[in-house]
Amino acid sequence: MTTPQDPENRPPQQPYTPPQQPYTPAPPPLSDSELAGYGQQRPAVPEPKEVRLSFFLWLAGAILLVVSSALVLTQRDAALEEARRAPATPGITVEQLESTVTAILVFLVIIGVVLAALMVFFAMKARAGRNWARIALTVLGAAVFLYHLIGFSLVGLVIVLVVAAAVVTLYLPASKAYFDSVKRAG
Repeated sequence: MTTPQDPENRPPQQPYTPPQQPYTPAPPPLSDSELAGYGQQRPAVPEPKEVRLSFFLWLAGAILLVVSSALVLTQRDAALEEARRAPATPGITVEQLESTVTAILVFLVIIGVVLAALMVFFAMKARAGRNWARIALTVLGAAVFLYHLIGFSLVGLVIVLVVAAAVVTLYLPASKAYFDSVKRAG
């Protein structure tokens, strides 16, 4: 077995020098066109007017959906009266009926606000040329349609028509060419 050497009695060694790395020059500075586009998410292809129109229709639909959802809360008394006219369920008190109606209305408002937020988010992504957002907006348009089947109203009809127009404009030939060109460029 060997014993460690005393550090004072060690033979002199060469000082440690790290291995030499080959010299790599600094990258060239960015051009003005590269600096102008730095950090932007916009595609190189300009969006056609159909995609822009669809974007604004989605925004309008989202605003109308939030307003419509807020108006649902003003219909509490009418919904409560309708629930009272329904055949009585044994064991349900008036307080439970009122709280159930309120909970359902609040749930409907939350669904409307979430749908509106998703509409805005996906519309922004579709405007940037993301094809998956176009597909998501189509599915969301169907969800908005189903949401408004629950209770028919004039505002609901307007929202459904706006959303339908927004979906159609996403599939027009100029829009399809835009999504295809962004896909090829990305």
